[in-house]
Amino acid sequence: MSSDCFQYRALFEYNHERGDDISLQPGDLLTVAKTALLTPDHQEGDEKCPKGWLHGTNERTKEKGNFPGTFVEYVGVMRAGLPSEKPWPRPVPPTPVGPQPPAATASEGCGSGLDCGFLKSEKERKREKSANQLKLLLNITLSPALYEHP
Repeated sequence: MSSDCFQYRALFEYNHERGDDISLQPGDLLTVAKTALLTPDHQEGDEKCPKGWLHGTNERTKEKGNFPGTFVEYVGVMRAGLPSEKPWPRPVPPTPVGPQPPAATASEGCGSGLDCGFLKSEKERKREKSANQLKLLLNITLSPALYEHP
């Protein structure tokens, strides 16, 4: 199934008259699925000079509905669902270092080999904090530089 769509530009203002119509302002871009135009009597090129009613989406208002084909001009074919531009490569910011705020407890395991979705209990966090403080204290106290004599 093709994802091609036809794009039209409104030439005239149209105020919806029925519940399934959409309003148009000059310059509005409208997207119509190719399948919406395929009728038994459709011939190649009919999309360029639409007659009757079309069913599509007004890109400005995001409304979907019917509008008169004689109020629009053909712009061209477009692929639906594909980005119009290549995404801009954006670098990932560096991972913060240091104590995490209390709200970040759900991701404390990230970067330490633990499952990032694992939520530590308050007791486990206190135990880990105490162990880290003890390691730091022992490293400072038992530092070889403190035992060197001049």
